[in-house]
Amino acid sequence: MSSLCPFKVGNKVIYSPSAKGKAYDATTPLPERLAPGKEYEVDKIQDASYVVVKGYHSPGGGIYWSEFKLKP
Repeated sequence: MSSLCPFKVGNKVIYSPSAKGKAYDATTPLPERLAPGKEYEVDKIQDASYVVVKGYHSPGGGIYWSEFKLKP
């Protein structure tokens, strides 16, 4: 698995977190948490590996790209 994010800004992605991803998101304030299975739009890519979706403002920054799937 490549560590570089295959998504581009503007892509529609589905949040499909692993157990590790769910644990990471648990540190995010409730109103900011992402909902598994929900569609989001990529707002920016950080360090070529982390996705920030529109409306997500976690103090830790983006979420590793493998926690998302490209919407078909």
